[in-house]
Amino acid sequence: MKWKQLFNYSVYRKMLIYYILLVALAVLAVSSTLYFFFASKTEETISKNVISMLQQTSYTSSIVHEQIETIGNHLLSNNRIITVLMNKEHDYVQDRDAMDILLDIQSTYPFIKYIGIYNDHTKRYLNTAGTTYVLNDMERERITDINHLQYMELFANQLRMPNAPSTSKPEHVLTAILRPNYALTSAYKGAITIHVDEQYILNTIKAISSANDDVFVMNADGLVLSHTDANQFMQSFASMPHIERILNSSMNAGHFKAKVNGSKQLVTFVKSNQLNWYFVSVKPYRLLISDISVLRTFTGLIAMVIIALGALTAFFATNKLYNPLGRLIKKVHEVTGNKKPLAEQNQNEFALLSEAFSNVIDQANMVELEQKQSLPVLKKTYLQHLLHGTLHDLSATHMIQSAINEYFTSSNYVVIVAQIDRFTEFAQHNNQTKQGLFRFSVSNITNELLQKHAKNETIVVDEQTLAILLFLDSPSVPEHILLTLGEIQEIIYSYFKFTVTFSLGETVKDKYEIDRSFESAQEYAKYRFFYGHQAIIHEAMVVKVMQQASVYPAAAEKKLCEELRLNHNDKVNQALDQFMKQLGEMSYYQAISSANQLLNALLRDFDGALPIMQEYSKEYYDTVNQLQKQETLQEVHSLLRHFCTLIGLMMDKKQTTKTDTLIESVCAYLHKHYHESDLGIETIAETVQLSSGYLGKLFRSHTQLSFNDYLKKIRLEEATRLLTTTNDSIAVISESVGVLNTTYFFTLFKKTYGISPAQYREQHTK
Repeated sequence: MKWKQLFNYSVYRKMLIYYILLVALAVLAVSSTLYFFFASKTEETISKNVISMLQQTSYTSSIVHEQIETIGNHLLSNNRIITVLMNKEHDYVQDRDAMDILLDIQSTYPFIKYIGIYNDHTKRYLNTAGTTYVLNDMERERITDINHLQYMELFANQLRMPNAPSTSKPEHVLTAILRPNYALTSAYKGAITIHVDEQYILNTIKAISSANDDVFVMNADGLVLSHTDANQFMQSFASMPHIERILNSSMNAGHFKAKVNGSKQLVTFVKSNQLNWYFVSVKPYRLLISDISVLRTFTGLIAMVIIALGALTAFFATNKLYNPLGRLIKKVHEVTGNKKPLAEQNQNEFALLSEAFSNVIDQANMVELEQKQSLPVLKKTYLQHLLHGTLHDLSATHMIQSAINEYFTSSNYVVIVAQIDRFTEFAQHNNQTKQGLFRFSVSNITNELLQKHAKNETIVVDEQTLAILLFLDSPSVPEHILLTLGEIQEIIYSYFKFTVTFSLGETVKDKYEIDRSFESAQEYAKYRFFYGHQAIIHEAMVVKVMQQASVYPAAAEKKLCEELRLNHNDKVNQALDQFMKQLGEMSYYQAISSANQLLNALLRDFDGALPIMQEYSKEYYDTVNQLQKQETLQEVHSLLRHFCTLIGLMMDKKQTTKTDTLIESVCAYLHKHYHESDLGIETIAETVQLSSGYLGKLFRSHTQLSFNDYLKKIRLEEATRLLTTTNDSIAVISESVGVLNTTYFFTLFKKTYGISPAQYREQHTK
């Protein structure tokens, strides 16, 4: 067929044009759809992958944050650290002990760069960076500013060592300041500083970035805490439009396209609610696929070629339908049958798609591998949150959910709480390192021996307490497990010389109810108060004690107070024994409340004796504080007996002081009224509301003289003064000193001095 027939045959021409238009529209629609669908899916897949890795980095940072809090709690509960932190005088020995602890912690945690203690009293800053290191301006401002009183504050910081060359770059760290004053009534400005190596966070985020990517961590104010570009550390990005969009977003994770520095970028972010940090990735959009602009151009060219081929095909079909000329059909077949270069180009496109998706799969496999490696740590963290019923606070739970579901296949669960007895004494005799070793040993022994009967997991609750999670097939705890717990107690005491009390919580059927079993085990542990140390306490034992309801032993309290007032030591002990016996017949909370009530009653009844005895005030307040810390009824008994003895001593001292004051006042009265002739012990005894006989005994015991002898001594001493200083007659002098009978005065004077009054005057006036 000749080309001129294209113009000669209207139907042929229209069909050919319609075929070409249909092919062109179909090719354009398919090409455009595939292009935008591919670009969108690639963007979404890569974004999800980046979000997943950013969440992993966020979770790692959260664990670092939790470990910093744990380290801070341990340091602020360590006596040696608190001594160096709060001591008002500098002590090199204490500094050395504290430095040993700090260096041990620094060597244990790889993310810690330096760790230090600032004492605001001595203005001394003890730091593992060296003795020459001092607080920089930012640290000093945040530590000493009274407006910063929260327990922990974490901020970006740059450290410059004092002896470092001036050309050297400062070290990038994240500084955590932990203050003890959150628990104090005064605003003390001392603090513990922990410098986290920014390189630790940087190494994590570098694993998810490429050469052209920007990956960084910033706080809620847009300040950079870590960046793949070290020059951006501590720079503020808050004014950048794409950062403002992230900070104003209500989502915890997301992605969007934005213009950054004049070029189109894919911005992906994850927010950590625990740290209030943002983990951000900025990736050039043109590099999502090897070269998206090339893909767009190549797609257009392919579309044009396909349209051209479609036109040729339409032309061939039209000719086939009409078959005006076979030669033209053969020619079209020859033209369209040899397209090897185009076929090779198609093959390259599919290879490109395959390569792009292969990279995505490889990255997903890498994330899965990292998840498997971190599974043991995540499982421990999961168990901790499960125990306390705080799974909603655990991020990235979905990452280990399948493994957790496979682990929790038992039909029943029981939590056993193991508490170290006499923990205060235990902590005083063992440093933090030894305590940790002991807890590790107890955990291993318990796990190994119980493993013979049931699958179990040990979880460290705090310094004193371990939790053992038992996976059981039956709703009740088998008897042989109780026997094994007793065997564990014997082994621990035999090897380590301290005892452990076990308490078994209630059995639950769902893993999400394990926190209820843990709470009941903690509640049952309180009944060590009645059963003593090294007990194994379960629900039946607690129910038995809880049913022991009794009223407050008011009669025993009254008897105890009466015997204390009379200072009858033996009867005081008997009355206290009776009170404690009745306490042993109460429930736990009744017993604790009654012990406190007795202490308050003793304070109320003897309030007049306690305030004057300053030297015993410390013992009294120690008793009040220690009462809340006693673990057993016997310990409470000993503490109350000691307090009663203290009251007895104070009552003795108070009685002695009162008698001395009374006799001194009587003597002063005699010196003032000796000239009264009718002065006698009966009159004074009535004034002080004592019998004359009892007053006479008290007077003799304190002055070594009887009342009458003491009065005679005063009168005769005054008479001798008058004889030597006046010319009054003997009779006048006798009457002026209260002796109206002059003859009796002569007799008394001569008996005392061996001479008469006249002779005394004569001898002493020459």
